Amino acid sequence: MQSLISLWPDVDAGSALSALKTVDRSRYPELDRYSREDIYRNIQGEGGLFLAHDMAREMRLKPGMRVLDLGCGTGETSLFLARHFGVAVVALDKRLDEARLASRAEGEGLGHLVTPRRQDVRRLSPADGLFDAVFSMNAYFYFGTDDLFAPYLLNFVCDGGRICIASPCYREELSRDTPEEFLIEFPDCLAVHSPAWWRHHFEKTRGVDILRCELHPHSREFWEDFVRAKIERNEPRQMTKPEADGVLMFLKVLDMDTACFISHLFLLAEKRPGARFGASLEWYAGA
Repeated sequence: MQSLISLWPDVDAGSALSALKTVDRSRYPELDRYSREDIYRNIQGEGGLFLAHDMAREMRLKPGMRVLDLGCGTGETSLFLARHFGVAVVALDKRLDEARLASRAEGEGLGHLVTPRRQDVRRLSPADGLFDAVFSMNAYFYFGTDDLFAPYLLNFVCDGGRICIASPCYREELSRDTPEEFLIEFPDCLAVHSPAWWRHHFEKTRGVDILRCELHPHSREFWEDFVRAKIERNEPRQMTKPEADGVLMFLKVLDMDTACFISHLFLLAEKRPGARFGASLEWYAGA
């Protein structure tokens, strides 16, 4: 990868792609009809629909369930969940283009299953009712590090309901010795934590059982495949300077990070029966 970095962006796409791993698609037969472009279309961050499918598998989704897609971005994952699992999804994001997502859902015959909501995640109310599951991919760390957010969110989850979170993480907490190159998108990275931190963050609510909280076993593949997708989409020499610089940053990180300090969190929690958090609900409602 060193030679690729030294020549960047004056390299051909074939040479660049040969230096990067790709996700083993044999693990995802359900995604056979999706092209590489489909896997990453309109999805922010690593993993694409590969990661979304890993999450959905663990959530035990069934037709008729009501799912909250928290920080859904463009709603691509919401469409995916409705399409493959027959669940009713509330797609929630403060920058969501409601009309665009509604039109796409109608066009795919999913209009009855996908409800777009342009809304801050901290503005749920009792009128929203209860959800059987909460799905949050590559988003939760932007708002979920607040100690009061998890108790607030649990007010909207059914007893026994599952919460699945996957997002970039560090193997261990940041320290003064962490290389500056690993501080991707500073200062946002300050909200990126280790699995141990996230486990404690949820366990201290006393409202959930943690079923999984670990580094995703295929995290390195997700990171490298994410960079591959960018190169597949645009020949390095044809990239704009900001785009080329962004890809180069990731290449340098991947080259330096031989111990996989930068990884991906996979957290699965289940709400304990009877857990209620009225005070936090009132605090957020009055914010």
